Amino acid sequence: YGMGYPPPRPSGAMDPTAATGILRMRGLPFSAMPEDIAAFFQGYAFVPESIKLTKRFDGKATGEAFVAFSAPEESARAARDLDKRTIGSRYVELFHSTTDEAARARG
Repeated sequence: YGMGYPPPRPSGAMDPTAATGILRMRGLPFSAMPEDIAAFFQGYAFVPESIKLTKRFDGKATGEAFVAFSAPEESARAARDLDKRTIGSRYVELFHSTTDEAARARG
């Protein structure tokens, strides 16, 4: 593997660059509301009811959220166009996620 090639991925492991229809957002302002996320994704086919802002065990915001899109191609387009764009003074990173990861997140 040392020749600059990544090691083979175990079968069944998710390709972190593959679009799944769900994006995880990281770097959100702690004050972010679902309306802020909806405005961020305006013009993209996301599912407004799917917006899930995550919280710590004590109820405080983590600065992360999950959002589902109408299709994997749409989440890929949003990730490509909007990764590292800002909400307020914070730049937001976008990552492809899974329904399992979103379901396990505390919200």
